[in-house]
Amino acid sequence: AIYIVNMGSVTYDFLADSLFFHQDSINNGFKNENNERIEKELQSYRTHCINNYNTLISEIKNRNSFLKVFSSTEEISIDLLKQTALYVDQFIVADPMFALTDFSTEISKIATQNLGYENEGINKTKLTTAASFLKNITPMIVGNFVKIFPLNYHFESPKEIILKNPINHYNEILPVEILNFFRKNVSVSSLEKCSSGGWLVKENQLYPCRGIIVEFKETQYPGLVCHLSEPEIIEYDEISGKITFREILRDHPPEQEYFNSWVNQSVNSASKAIFDRVFKESLIASNLNSTYLCNDSISSDLISMAFDTKETIQTYTASQFINIEVPFMENIDIQKLMTIRELDADVFTNFRLEVEKQFRELRTITDPAQLKLKTENIFHELNEVQGQKIKLKMNHLKKQMGVNAALLFGGLIGSVQLGGGSLLASAVAIGKGYKEYCDYNEKVRENPAYLLWKIKK
Repeated sequence: AIYIVNMGSVTYDFLADSLFFHQDSINNGFKNENNERIEKELQSYRTHCINNYNTLISEIKNRNSFLKVFSSTEEISIDLLKQTALYVDQFIVADPMFALTDFSTEISKIATQNLGYENEGINKTKLTTAASFLKNITPMIVGNFVKIFPLNYHFESPKEIILKNPINHYNEILPVEILNFFRKNVSVSSLEKCSSGGWLVKENQLYPCRGIIVEFKETQYPGLVCHLSEPEIIEYDEISGKITFREILRDHPPEQEYFNSWVNQSVNSASKAIFDRVFKESLIASNLNSTYLCNDSISSDLISMAFDTKETIQTYTASQFINIEVPFMENIDIQKLMTIRELDADVFTNFRLEVEKQFRELRTITDPAQLKLKTENIFHELNEVQGQKIKLKMNHLKKQMGVNAALLFGGLIGSVQLGGGSLLASAVAIGKGYKEYCDYNEKVRENPAYLLWKIKK
């Protein structure tokens, strides 16, 4: 199937006719496509995104709304997107396809090989997942609800190796309270080199070695792998100041004190990397006129420590929407959902206002269990109780309208045949019945639960 996207997506101008949207290729995991063709297509997609970057930014900014959400999470479920479509105006997600276009440089390939790691190359599993996701959300792209953003472009590894001087082991790289916060949440484990290649993580074990992994609790970001090598000077030119050296990864472990200092330095460096990432992402969200969606406590706590964040009823409601489970949304057709969003704007407005009203009363609740229960009760009332009432009223209304119309229509035909004077009266009666039907239908539409009922219908 070929989608013609005529609104809200400069990136889909490329994807719609690309190799990545061939359904047969997606179904078989791109097994019949050689790596050279895939890499060429990925490079073309990368060029297209970079060349149209400013256009993409403009498209996102043109949606003027305070109900825009930006998420840096690598994997966003379609069910979550469908769920938030009930409340959020626009959801900006990281482009999973663009992330696959960052190919290793020759220098990084050599370094990776020397450390004993395998060069991953084209990961067809990730490619299939990305392509399937992007194609499935096409109706959301057309509906201008979802935007994909090449987030990875801002966090790619440098093309050249950068040497830094870790002054004081980076102990002053961040404010003391921030570093202490990271140290309370850090976990460092030793890496053991495998004879077959690669390194094995020795979970919760830390001892002098040449490789460690620094991880932080409750964060979406991967751990930082560090290796302790030692420089060996090959040549030094005093006149030009040029020095030639090589890094050697020794087989024997370092002394305990030296190792401890290196671990401390690595933790500081990893802390700075996470800190920079979180605040750059929040800055990107701000530049896109959207709210930054934190899906881990590290990011949320960091932002709270650094800024005086003020939560509005809209951001609070959006947070509750994201954190609550709405199971029936799993079976909702995306195209149908987007059509209702577009054609029934007043229905969405009624629903949003009601939800905000309900959640406004929950903002004082601090107990997570009680908050979860009351939130579930709100959705139960809207979805089950009110939804069932709407269903019964609509069924009754249609049945009544059907009977009245049949009777009146029969009377009208009889009047025509008999040439009686009741022709006008019957026509007026039908008109009145239809007007009552429209008035009643409009009242039902004003019920906030009508949105959920119509989506499920």
